[in-house]
Amino acid sequence: MFQYYQPTQIYFGENRLNDLGMIAERYGKRCLMVTTPDEPLQPLYARIITLLQAQGISVTHFDEVQPNPTVEIVEAGFARLKQHPADFVLAVGGGSSIDTAKSIAFTNGQEQIDWDFLFQTYHSPYENYPAYSDTMLPLLVVPTTSGTGSQVTQAAVISRGAEKLTFYHPALFSKACIIDPTLMLTLPPRMTAMTGFDAFTHAFESYINSHASPYSQMDSLRAMELIVHNLPKALKEPQNLEYRTQLALADTLAGRALSNSGAAAPHPLSEIIGGITHLPHGQALAVVFPAFVAQMSTKYPEQFTTVAHIFDRNATELYPVLCSFLQEIGLSQKLQDLGVSEEDFRQMLECPVLDFLPFGTRPELEQILKDSYV
Repeated sequence: MFQYYQPTQIYFGENRLNDLGMIAERYGKRCLMVTTPDEPLQPLYARIITLLQAQGISVTHFDEVQPNPTVEIVEAGFARLKQHPADFVLAVGGGSSIDTAKSIAFTNGQEQIDWDFLFQTYHSPYENYPAYSDTMLPLLVVPTTSGTGSQVTQAAVISRGAEKLTFYHPALFSKACIIDPTLMLTLPPRMTAMTGFDAFTHAFESYINSHASPYSQMDSLRAMELIVHNLPKALKEPQNLEYRTQLALADTLAGRALSNSGAAAPHPLSEIIGGITHLPHGQALAVVFPAFVAQMSTKYPEQFTTVAHIFDRNATELYPVLCSFLQEIGLSQKLQDLGVSEEDFRQMLECPVLDFLPFGTRPELEQILKDSYV
C-alpha cells in the first residue's frame, strides 16, 4: 500500500519561459516576483517582467532573498506584499528564492507570521494537513538551477537563528512551474555541481526511505542515473543544452520522489551544518554523504548495491564509487577543509535535534558528523 501525489502542472522544455505570460494570466493581474539580487540574473528578471507586462500583469519585484533564507527575509517579503497586494507569487531562481516565495504566499493575509505555529504544526511531509487560511496565494515557479526540486515539493526550508527548519503543507506545492533548461546554461560550474548533487541526494534519500513506493523509486532511480551520467559532462561543457536538459529532468523527478517518500539522515544533518556555518546546502550534503554511506552500508545493503551499479555496473560497494564521483565533480571536501571551526563543530554535536531524528541513533549520527569533519 502506498500513496503518490503530485499536483504541480509542469511545463518543461527549451524556451518554455516564453509561455509564462499565458500561464500566469490564469492566476490574476498582479504579481509579486521573488528573487535574489544577483547581478548576472538581472537580464532574466527584466525579460520575465516584460513577458508578464505584455499580458497586462503588473509586477512588484522583491529581490532581497539570500542563500539559506531567514525568517527576517521572509518577513521583509511579507511586508512588501502587504504594501503591494498581489493575486499570485512568482519565484524565480533556486531553492532559496522558491522557499521564500512559498512562505510569503502561504502566509498572505495574516497579521503577522507565527513561525512557532508553522514549524510545530506542519512538521511532517506525510500529513494531508487541512487548509491554513483562505487568503493563501497561488505560487508559480521558474527554476534557474537543477537541484532544488522545490518547484514540485510541499516543503519550505527557512533559517531561524542557528537552525534551518522546515514546514510542510499541500498548499506549498506550486500551481505551475516552467522548467526551461536554457536558463541553466549560464549557471557557474561550482553551483552546477552543488545543485546537481543536491538533486542526487533527493533521489537517493527518497529511494532508501521506508516510505518509498514503486512509483517514487522509479523517479529516484531514473534521476540518479541521469545525474551520474550527465553532471560531469555538464561541468566540462556548461553550454551543452542536452546535458542541461537531462539534469533539469533529473531535478524534477528527484523532487517528485522526495515529496512523496521523504529524506534520510543526510538532509537534516546538512541542515544542522548549514544553520550553524551557512555553507551552501549542496556542499553540506556532499560533506556528510560519504560518512553516511560508510556508516549505514549494512542497513541498506540491497539499495546501496543497486545505486553502486548506477555509477559502475561492476561495482560491489557504493562508498568508493561515490567518493570518486564527488572528487570528479569537485565536491570531495571535509568540514575542516571548508574552514569550519572546532567551536562550530562542537555546536553541531550538541544540537538537540540529533535526539529526535528517526534516521539513526544519536551515536550513529554523531559519528557521521565526526567522520565528516576531518
